[in-house]
Amino acid sequence: MASAKKSKKQTNRLPRNFHKSFIPERRFIHALLRFAASRNSGTIQDISDATGIPTGVSSGKVAPTLDYCRAMGLLILPARRSTVKSPELTAFGRVVLLEDPYLKTEITQWLAHLNLCAGDNGAEVWYQTFWNGAARLGPVFERDSLENWLASVCNTSPGGLIGPLISMYQEDASFAMCAALTENGKQITRRPMPIRTEFAWGYAAWLLSAVERIASQGEQVTMPQIEKACGWQILTTWSSEESERALSLAERKGVISVDRHMQPWILKAKVAAAEAWRLIYSDMI
Repeated sequence: MASAKKSKKQTNRLPRNFHKSFIPERRFIHALLRFAASRNSGTIQDISDATGIPTGVSSGKVAPTLDYCRAMGLLILPARRSTVKSPELTAFGRVVLLEDPYLKTEITQWLAHLNLCAGDNGAEVWYQTFWNGAARLGPVFERDSLENWLASVCNTSPGGLIGPLISMYQEDASFAMCAALTENGKQITRRPMPIRTEFAWGYAAWLLSAVERIASQGEQVTMPQIEKACGWQILTTWSSEESERALSLAERKGVISVDRHMQPWILKAKVAAAEAWRLIYSDMI
């Protein structure tokens, strides 16, 4: 099984105000994916000129969109602190650009959302809302409760902490297809990730990526280790039965094996995560 040394994670979440109050706009994400695919590099202004993403001297959408793309697992940014940015496509980003360039499908938005909420390379407010605060907030909560929770974990005063967290899931230009959060009056509701056979490769890719972060090739991992690595149930809000169904859908693709005779269950990867990412749209009608 994966060693304790392998299970240690470096926390590299985006700070709570990285977004500068901008939602992630799918058209700008598309522009950055195309920029990365061309192996271009440049300053924030250079990227703005090349992509048409607006920017300014002290504000703009290029830097937040770059950060969104990184946290969503679509791009990596070598030498992130350099003024010259050289974004590179991940396996996820590459297949999105080829198959769903404007991130219109529900599975694309869900997978990007799950990465955005990750404990290691996600974004602080998303992590605190969907993962660390999931039990505290519950599946239905009020905006004030969320604001107070974020203030407590961020050790600051309430006010302005929610930012675009809720609105991004309401706007068609952003992630309304995913709709991970819905707002009705004073109530905010977390929507569970759907379980569908055509999403099986997406579940598999997300799962295998988690395995590769915590284990060497050929090592076995337990489901609690998977949960700790990617939030398999807590981020999706799946019940035990739903979790088992999604796991079975991934298993049928032949990319993992699951030993259900052991408690907790033991999982072993049979292919690289990159192979699963390449196929996430293969079952779409």
